[in-house]
Amino acid sequence: MLNVRFCAAAVGGCLSLGSFSMAAPMYSLDPLTSFGGGDGYLAPGERAYLTTDNTQRGLAYNPINDHVYIVNRAGGLSVQVLDGTTGADLGTLNTTGITGGTFVLSTIAVAEDGAIYAANLTTNSSSSPLKIYRWNDELSAPTVAFSGGPVGAVGARFGDNLAARGSGASTQLLMGGNNGAGAGSITYNSYAVFSTADGVSFGGTGMSITGPANGSHRLGIAFAAGNTVYGKQTGAASNLEFSTFDLALGTASRNSGAPFTLTASGEALLAVDVANTLLATTDISSGMIRLYDILDNTVNPVLLDSEAFPGTHNANTNGTGQMVFGNGRLYVLESNNGVRVFAVVPEPSGLTVLGLGLSLLRRKRC
Repeated sequence: MLNVRFCAAAVGGCLSLGSFSMAAPMYSLDPLTSFGGGDGYLAPGERAYLTTDNTQRGLAYNPINDHVYIVNRAGGLSVQVLDGTTGADLGTLNTTGITGGTFVLSTIAVAEDGAIYAANLTTNSSSSPLKIYRWNDELSAPTVAFSGGPVGAVGARFGDNLAARGSGASTQLLMGGNNGAGAGSITYNSYAVFSTADGVSFGGTGMSITGPANGSHRLGIAFAAGNTVYGKQTGAASNLEFSTFDLALGTASRNSGAPFTLTASGEALLAVDVANTLLATTDISSGMIRLYDILDNTVNPVLLDSEAFPGTHNANTNGTGQMVFGNGRLYVLESNNGVRVFAVVPEPSGLTVLGLGLSLLRRKRC
């Protein structure tokens, strides 16, 4: 922090600009008023596929066409397509041939090239295989990108979350795991990374990591810069995991300072904006959305903004849902509570304030 004070005899005094940061801009969240009829919110009941029975757990944003995808199991399986700016219904994805699992589809993600991936939920990936499906685009039928159990984690539970990054043969997928019923009731505290040689078929590797509690990455997970991963579950504010993985070795290790402490124990769902070093969470106990600065990723994230739930918050006892950054926005699906969309608004940086101060000083001297 700098405290800047300009003095000039010509103006007969000093102009104090106070203290400010020379770091990157701060950010805040504003409801995206173009979405959902003016309030940035689609509540349960506003659409037939938004309910309070825990049958919507997955949401993704497509950066190629500004579309949003919602996985819905109310009244039968569908993947709804919405306009990312207005929330208008645009149709559904083809779900031909999607079968198996505790839930046939649960979570969804989009890679940087617009390819769409969605996974079932399995509580035992040895006897009921984890399946990840791939759509090349919205007009395509799904293909099976992965089926089975990740190496080193066969038998664990998967399908509570899903993240994607990269494109083509450089695409990587990420899923947090939890204790499963298979392979001797495997105890699993980590996550699996899925990679591909052709951009179509994937292999999965479970990461062996020392320290985190069982299911530490089950509810919220996201790629960060490089081969780093954030993960979250409920139970304590101090269990935000942050680790670096080695895909070749199938291992991961906690980074310096981790696990980190957030604001509340109910923060479970999470998303990361790598370019702007931001992390967002949803508190499943209250519906509160919180935005954090993670520029210094060796210390606890710094709270930037909080947005309360608009109205009565329905219980989300499973702690499920999905949130993602995209196009300067934050998209949030919390099970039983509909969809909320925020504009991520940069505040003036310290350098901008400095420029304004110098301008004022010049005017006073004139």
